[in-house]
Amino acid sequence: MRTTINISAPILEELKQLQKTEGGSLGNLVSRLLADALARYRTDSIEPDLNWNTKAMQARVDLTDKEAVHALLDGDSL
Repeated sequence: MRTTINISAPILEELKQLQKTEGGSLGNLVSRLLADALARYRTDSIEPDLNWNTKAMQARVDLTDKEAVHALLDGDSL
């Protein structure tokens, strides 16, 4: 399929250099690069990169100490 798009001069020069290196037509190169970019865009927008940080859990109060438990529940101490 033929279409016309405006590409900035620096990008076009880089595409032409890549075309010389890889061979093939400029149209096929641009199509492949755009397909790769669109695939990454779809993947990035669907599957966000999650960083799950964990820490060791420890008791914040001695459950055998009634006064400490009551103080924690009353909001007196954390």
